Amino acid sequence: MENPAAPPLEVIHVIKDYPGKVRALDRVSFRIAPGERACLLGPNGAGKTTLIRLLTGALSPSDGQVRLFGLTLEDKAFLDARRRVGIVPQLPGMYRDVVVGDYLQLVRELYGRGDIAEVVETFGLGPYTRRPMAELSGGTQRRLSLAAALLGSPEVLLLDEPTVGLDPVSMRDVHAFLRRIMPGRTVLLCTHNLAEAEALCESAIILRQGRVVLHERISDLRQKVPSMLSMRAAQGPERLLAALSELGTPGRREEEAVLIPVPEPTIQAPELLRRLLALGVDVYECRVVTPSLEQLFLDIVGAPHARA
Repeated sequence: MENPAAPPLEVIHVIKDYPGKVRALDRVSFRIAPGERACLLGPNGAGKTTLIRLLTGALSPSDGQVRLFGLTLEDKAFLDARRRVGIVPQLPGMYRDVVVGDYLQLVRELYGRGDIAEVVETFGLGPYTRRPMAELSGGTQRRLSLAAALLGSPEVLLLDEPTVGLDPVSMRDVHAFLRRIMPGRTVLLCTHNLAEAEALCESAIILRQGRVVLHERISDLRQKVPSMLSMRAAQGPERLLAALSELGTPGRREEEAVLIPVPEPTIQAPELLRRLLALGVDVYECRVVTPSLEQLFLDIVGAPHARA
């Protein structure tokens, strides 16, 4: 029986072994709260795809539990819980002899609900309803996958590399659709595109070697890393570094700029600029640089504790 207080997605001490003593997931645990938009990140081989397949019910864990709305694969009501989840696979299967309209009708019958005309209009599929799925362009195939995932008005979205292999225009279009459909839903986005994750998600789950090394809000992660001032001076980066050393302020060169860690840039920058000018250093550019998700990811994945 479903527990109304249970989180939509929950993974509890999950182990997944493959033949040949290959351990893809090693005691993985996390839960995603209702309405949370989380990205699932990790280097190749970290276990991301295995985890997505476990959450869809395509695989069973070797040990531990995977729960949708508090239900496991063994529960009789799991299929009903599964119908509350929309899935956009990494490689959308395009049946060669099935046209778009018939495919959406099949999806509607599987979910038991949905307005085909609405998703066709939302995703601009009107010109393609009588076209075989396999003849669609990559971008249109992605739109069809999104339409099928949204047809049953799911409460949860599992997105597995939704823009992989797309050209920039198609990627932009898919991102626009995702921004429209994600609010109000619980989302787990598996991606290698860290800019995509940062634009669409509010929290990050990072896997390394089959283990969760972090599950935290991206905004909280940024607070753990000091902001930087990026400065450029007319006298060049070496003179700027020397002046900063005289002031007892650390800095490091990055091409023709110098990066200076500062806890409160808007307060500290004006005074620092005045002191540099007094030393004869003409700073012609000064801007605040906040750490990107890519920088945070590289710091975390490369940290000693992440290798354990």
